[in-house]
Amino acid sequence: MRLMMIPRALTGALLLAPLGAMAAVEQYPLQVTVEAVVPSPTGLQISPVGDWAGRVQSMRWNLATERLDPIRQQLDMKSGLGAIVAYLSSEALLTSAGNQIGLTVTVAGQELGVGAAAAAEVASATEAAASKRAAVEILAAAPAVGGYAQGNYQGNVFMMFESGTP
Repeated sequence: MRLMMIPRALTGALLLAPLGAMAAVEQYPLQVTVEAVVPSPTGLQISPVGDWAGRVQSMRWNLATERLDPIRQQLDMKSGLGAIVAYLSSEALLTSAGNQIGLTVTVAGQELGVGAAAAAEVASATEAAASKRAAVEILAAAPAVGGYAQGNYQGNVFMMFESGTP
């Protein structure tokens, strides 16, 4: 009987051996590209609060007022170079099939004009040195007569911020 037990023990060991040999390690490589910019502590820094600046901002149609609701966001500003001024690089418009809707852009309550000559101060030197959070608002102009023309409108708002001695 002892002889019969040995083959059974060996048989059990032999049956389990292939299972261990068949176990595989699975791997999945993952690469993450990381970048960081550390600005000069005395330079100009403009940072949108949240990730709204690179994403399409929708002006929603308000059924009750029959107008486009404004876009309201925030940004942080800081500069050790002096006051911060802002202006639009080009006229802010929404367009659709030849129709246009003018946009008014304000930063820190200051309406931005087109071009450096129309720059508005959005943070004093003291505010800029300490860092300032400012409201950004983009409003659609009211139509002159007859309401807005129906359409799918698109446009870009190009803001420029400057600080330092010209």
